[in-house]
Amino acid sequence: MTTDGNLAVNISQEIYEEFCEASSKFPEFASDHEGYAVILEEMDELWEAVKLNNKRHPERDEKMRKECIQVGAMALRFIHDMEIRKRK
Repeated sequence: MTTDGNLAVNISQEIYEEFCEASSKFPEFASDHEGYAVILEEMDELWEAVKLNNKRHPERDEKMRKECIQVGAMALRFIHDMEIRKRK
C-alpha cells in the first residue's frame, strides 16, 4: 500500500482544526455515551452523503470529505475528553 505522507498530514491538520473549532463552541462530552452518540450522528451524515448519486449530486465527494473530517474530529474529541476525565 502506498500512502502520501504530505496528504495525510494535511488531512490530519484539517481534522485538528475541526476539533479545535468544535471544542471552542461546545463543552466537553459529558459522558462516553454522548461521545458515541455524536460520532454516530456524524457517521449517519456520512452515510447520507455516500448514498447520493454522483450524477445528480456533483457535490457528493465534497460532502463525504467534509463528513469524514467531522467523524475524525469527533473521534479525536472523544479520546481527548476521555483523557481529560481520567486526569480529574
